[in-house]
Amino acid sequence: MQYPVETALQASVLTASGPGAVAVIRLEGHLPLQENPFRPFVRPDEVTPQTAQINRLLYGRWHGEDLVIVRIATHCWEIQCHGGSVAVQRILQDLQATGARVVPGTGNSQSISRAQDLSPEQQADELIRRALQLCRTREAAERILQQADGRQVRLLQQRAAGNTDALEQSQRWLSFTNSLLRGFRVLLTGEPNAGKSSLLNALCGRQRAIVSDVPGTTRDLLDAETTMGGWIIRFVDSAGVRDDATSDIETEGIRRSLTATGAVDLICCIAELKLIPDLLLQTLATARCPVLLVQNKADLLTSDSDFTFLQPLVHPFAERVQVSAATGAGLEELKSCMLRLLLPALPPSEMALPLADFEAMCLTQRCT
Repeated sequence: MQYPVETALQASVLTASGPGAVAVIRLEGHLPLQENPFRPFVRPDEVTPQTAQINRLLYGRWHGEDLVIVRIATHCWEIQCHGGSVAVQRILQDLQATGARVVPGTGNSQSISRAQDLSPEQQADELIRRALQLCRTREAAERILQQADGRQVRLLQQRAAGNTDALEQSQRWLSFTNSLLRGFRVLLTGEPNAGKSSLLNALCGRQRAIVSDVPGTTRDLLDAETTMGGWIIRFVDSAGVRDDATSDIETEGIRRSLTATGAVDLICCIAELKLIPDLLLQTLATARCPVLLVQNKADLLTSDSDFTFLQPLVHPFAERVQVSAATGAGLEELKSCMLRLLLPALPPSEMALPLADFEAMCLTQRCT
């Protein structure tokens, strides 16, 4: 990306208007000699946006707000900040005060699938911008911003040239890209009164589900979203499953719980000191995602012999963790185990993510 000497400094917002977790502002052109547009940006070391290496992520604070600045070319920077309109306008005003001209951005650009007249460079920019609109964590935004180093351009060129090997390597990470931008779905299932709702509240750090000693309090699927290690996790709390339902309402709740096992990325089977119902075990045995056995109420155990019926660990369970939703013991181990099962492998740092395939999949599913 080259600019003539007289190119004026311009700032534009790349992400869509409205509230969001992350906004991206692009600043491009030659910096003024007398004013420093990055003066409000404070870091603990001496590296500045002007001197940083290309594609290096610079963490810092802008008037007290955490943000990231990436130098994506010699005379081009992207500022990743809080998605609220107040934060964005404050930065634009600061840039404008140092001579930058604020120009309309491309947050409402048309779908890349309908922009066949664009060059590969323009298509890549559109794909990255649209992906950034979906980013809701710093982890996601960082990985998408890394795609602006030219790898998306090369992938689009390889697609046009019919390079199937490169496309297949990229498409291997379609599920990863989907999870990166949309988050993971994790089902909490198990017998009634095993502590699923208590565990949901403990994992989310807030009172999201009703907790009661009465078995069967949860009758329908309940969603709660949180972040874990920089990833969006949407927990689905379900009705307790047992072999002998006592009412039509409970039977329907159990049916929904079992059906939900086919539409998630990970299943956490919550158990206490009783055998897991056969009906649930039979369903879990056919699950197409990892199943994690979570022994809750570990604070009530008197010895390891209390749970010996689960030794050795067998199908369908991939791993087992002991926790206590009441005391918080084992929660960090549970989170680490969940992320390990959800992310068994990460794409190489230089890999071009299949953003075009992701957008095509969203359009097929009528997603925005």
